[in-house]
Amino acid sequence: MLRKTVLSLAAFGAVAGAVLGGAGIASASPAASGASGILDSGINFSEPQGSQGIGGDGGECITVGIPATGSLQSFGGTMTLWTGADCKTGDAAVLTDSVSNIPATFGAGFAHVQSIFIGDNAPVKPPVAGASAIIDSGKNFSEPQGSQGINGNVGDKVNINIPATGSIQFVSGTLTLYTGPDLTGKSLVVTKDVADLAALGFGQVQSVLIGAAA
Repeated sequence: MLRKTVLSLAAFGAVAGAVLGGAGIASASPAASGASGILDSGINFSEPQGSQGIGGDGGECITVGIPATGSLQSFGGTMTLWTGADCKTGDAAVLTDSVSNIPATFGAGFAHVQSIFIGDNAPVKPPVAGASAIIDSGKNFSEPQGSQGINGNVGDKVNINIPATGSIQFVSGTLTLYTGPDLTGKSLVVTKDVADLAALGFGQVQSVLIGAAA
């Protein structure tokens, strides 16, 4: 019988309040179509190179004046972060809640956000083929210490939480297995069932990349 564990992305945690330093200006009650928050230069809402208050009505483009962007404390509304300076060039990422580590969440390019659009104006991206599988704690698809479902789009990272890994059952796509956490250590690209991972030198898989590693 096929065993599946539903995986979901962890929701961003909301920040109930914020202490503002430097150039930031907090707005506690944005307009219904607007948004407000504080953009911090460091991760975890720190300000090593200052902070900036963000606020406006839907459709406004805010120029970012701080040299680095690490986190954002949201007081409400939807914003689109842009790595370009005009709210329409570069990469875009939409957020509706506080984010404690922008580069880790959206990619290294977002360590320097140059503009923020109030609302969602990110271009629609075509769906990306993904993969799904079940990794079992025992050989031959047994589960002496449980199993974990793996699925996502190409480029997604999944950390393995079961204490042992012995085999993997494929549903679709391509996966890259890693012996270390966060896609470190020895890697192995797999596209089909493996009944004994230890025989291939992967007695303990700690993380998985959806797709083939570059």
